[in-house]
Amino acid sequence: MTAPTIASSTHADAPRPAPGAPTAFASAGRTVPVFALAALLATGQMYVPIPMFAEMEASWNVGLNSMTWIISAFAFGYAGGFVLFGPMADRFGQKRVMLIGLTAAGVVTLLTSLAPSLAVAIPLRIAQGLIVGAIPPAMTAYATSRIAPRRRAVAVTTIITSFLAATVIAQLISQTAVQYADWRWVFAASAALFALTALVVWRVMLPDAPPGPGRLSASYAAIPRVLRLRRLLPLLGAGSLAMSVMVAVYTGIELTGIVTGSGELLALRASALPVMIALPLIAIPLARLAKPTQILVGTIVAAASMVAAVFASGHIVLLAVLLAVLVGGLGVVAPATTQTAGELGGEHRAAASSVAMFSFYVGATAGPLVARATAGHGFAALAWTLAGMMLLAAGLALWGKRMQASQD
Repeated sequence: MTAPTIASSTHADAPRPAPGAPTAFASAGRTVPVFALAALLATGQMYVPIPMFAEMEASWNVGLNSMTWIISAFAFGYAGGFVLFGPMADRFGQKRVMLIGLTAAGVVTLLTSLAPSLAVAIPLRIAQGLIVGAIPPAMTAYATSRIAPRRRAVAVTTIITSFLAATVIAQLISQTAVQYADWRWVFAASAALFALTALVVWRVMLPDAPPGPGRLSASYAAIPRVLRLRRLLPLLGAGSLAMSVMVAVYTGIELTGIVTGSGELLALRASALPVMIALPLIAIPLARLAKPTQILVGTIVAAASMVAAVFASGHIVLLAVLLAVLVGGLGVVAPATTQTAGELGGEHRAAASSVAMFSFYVGATAGPLVARATAGHGFAALAWTLAGMMLLAAGLALWGKRMQASQD
């Protein structure tokens, strides 16, 4: 593989293929649904424990606030996995890396279900996040290089939306499952699903191209090259804050006890699903806007929803609507940021996409800590804090937009 270069083109539909890459396009109809399910399963592992905090706390005899480390530990490993495995997908093949990641994720997830204490569970969750982090960079790089250009924007948005949808869907599944089974069985079932998904992915994905002549270090060298793109850095910061808010709001709902009934909690978590389903369709008209503009719009919408949530804490229906608006805004930010990084990454788009995802889950690592620090002061304090974070993200998006305009 040749030395990494960073493309300056901003045309998402026409990235330059890597030397030696196969030219055949994969079937979007077969690939995207499988990838969407894999994305739900992978990222869902971060959110699965939230509805099970009380059961896990009782099993391990620890305080409720200590349970936030179960989320942060996974997010920390997940972020590291993107940087570690993204370049490997460029060098050794996206299908190969994704299959190994899915298989290994099944093993470590099963071990997590057997953790006898929080002290053992935390390093297992870090390892789980690290290994699961091999899946998204390979998947997004495959979608941006092997799906036909005319279908690529919708395909990538569907996959990224599935990562976001895991925020809600994983919580809905675990909240329902824990009513009928021990929390350990939720992780054991996830392990089995990883194995099944690996088998389906093996059947669906096209063969990898033969490895290029370059060294693996050449793929890792793309990461600092991406980080030297000054117009991208503010957008990565906005994406990081957006993901932090996404994790913090749902963790905070659990910690503040603003909703206690299982039915109300279920409805509150499910309220964002219609918006998530609509996001791939919204991507079509949004494609007319430049990516930094999309990020700016998404952050402003998310900030406004959190300001309104300050005054809606006693009205569950209104709060559910505002959470849906929040998720809609954040659901615009993540795909736009990922696609921007991928476009600028040139032939090393997996490494570039991994940088974007790394920034997201660095933010996700901080999300539970933000919730833990503010939840004791009530939901209004949490909402004001998250609104401030999103206003900062909007400022970063505006900065990145102006930098891009000055360089174009």
